[in-house]
Amino acid sequence: MPHRAIPQAYLTFLLGDEKFAIHVDHVQEIIELKDVTRIPDTPHYMLGIINLRGKVLPLLDTRMKLGLPSLPSTSKNRILVLNIRETDERVIQVGALVDTAREVNVIEQKQIQQPADVENYRKATAVTGIVNDQGDITMILDVNKVFALQGVEIVSAAE
Repeated sequence: MPHRAIPQAYLTFLLGDEKFAIHVDHVQEIIELKDVTRIPDTPHYMLGIINLRGKVLPLLDTRMKLGLPSLPSTSKNRILVLNIRETDERVIQVGALVDTAREVNVIEQKQIQQPADVENYRKATAVTGIVNDQGDITMILDVNKVFALQGVEIVSAAE
């Protein structure tokens, strides 16, 4: 019997007019934007920390992590609480600010196209695949690449 790829579930979200997706296995929950406590001397993409039911959670600006310009917050902004694998035995949580959280879509492997490998783009980018649904483009992100944790050590070391 031939091996069939199992369809995977992805959470889609918007940054401006661009649609992105991350595998649902990384998503703990989606929450509204909360009061952010700023921390001095952190990377430009780290907005600060938030209180999530008594736990301190670093909040990162997904736009800035992807090299997009930061925008003022709106009532549609959401925080994706993500589980990021730091090592084989350690997973930490971060908050990822997005413009709008959309929906969970099931995507089959055959729908995912590889990004063009122009000047080793594929090695450098966090975009691991592209879904073209009749012109509606969704970029699939590798959360471990996007939310690399060098700048989050300040918060996670205290846990």
